[in-house]
Amino acid sequence: MAEVAASGGMSTGAIYTYVESKEALFDLVLACGFGLPAPDPSVLPVRTPTLESTMQMVDRELRRLGVAPKLKAALTGPEPSDVRAELVAIVDEQYSKIERLRGVLSVIESCAADLPPLEELYFRRQRRGHIDQFAQYVQIRTATGCFSTLSDMVIASQIVTETIAWSAWKRHEGRDATRFDDDLARRTVIEFTCNALLGEGTVR
Repeated sequence: MAEVAASGGMSTGAIYTYVESKEALFDLVLACGFGLPAPDPSVLPVRTPTLESTMQMVDRELRRLGVAPKLKAALTGPEPSDVRAELVAIVDEQYSKIERLRGVLSVIESCAADLPPLEELYFRRQRRGHIDQFAQYVQIRTATGCFSTLSDMVIASQIVTETIAWSAWKRHEGRDATRFDDDLARRTVIEFTCNALLGEGTVR
């Protein structure tokens, strides 16, 4: 709390006029990151929520903002005539989602090690669930000869997810923040994924 107060140019005591505790601040930061309405400024300090209510908010908002309709459609619908276009749309959808949520995802990842319920919710359920969904999609298209045969679909899905996450989010936090043009980075990740999955010898 002292570090947060200092970065805001106020004393540690002053920050408690806005939030009751570090738990309240954490909940507020997450809510703002998800784009939820700010608390009523006439009712301060922001009260301390239960950890359960904070986890419920994170779970709800990740589900709401993390929807992947193009991936879902690919898993449930018929095989399209243009599999490359389908794959481009799915990767672009995931890229946009991570790019949009990168601020709040950064907070979640950095705090998960100290909060086992958050670790379980984000890494073992939400994130792993998406990776498994994408792996299922790769398996379906591989089975019909659309994608190259790979040794392990989940590992391939993890590689794609990590590549998207680095380009859409994590490079902005490091020394490579300004090294690459954003649009070029997005296009290259999409091309890289398509070339890896739609390799030589595939039907489409």
